[in-house]
Amino acid sequence: MRPVIATIPGRPIAKGRPRVSPHGGVFTPARTKEAEKHARACLKAECPEPLTGPLSLAVSFNFKYPQRWTKPDREAADNGWEPWYEGKPDLDNLLKLIKDAGNGVLWSDDSQVVEVEAVKVYSAEDTTTVNVFPAERR
Repeated sequence: MRPVIATIPGRPIAKGRPRVSPHGGVFTPARTKEAEKHARACLKAECPEPLTGPLSLAVSFNFKYPQRWTKPDREAADNGWEPWYEGKPDLDNLLKLIKDAGNGVLWSDDSQVVEVEAVKVYSAEDTTTVNVFPAERR
């Protein structure tokens, strides 16, 4: 099984909490639905059918660096320096959207993911990079 590497363009979006309507129904916010749909399409382009077995997931959530950064800081970030992005959204909510978008695309169910590495960093562009590969036995 070959590793899957996919890039999702655009600012990383976190999974929104389910909302309750005034009539008592529960629904997923439209922004979350659109973000999942976009992520699913990008993942599907790199992985035509779901992977099997235990999987490792590595995700980098890349946020465009601020315009106030100096030229040396921007150049350093472009050349491999990855400063942490400490702002919102939360890392676990960002990861939840990717794991849910991968259901039926990267894997049959996200319960197959047995190992996760995830980071939030500044970058030249807003993107999310997803790497999925077979998990190795310990």
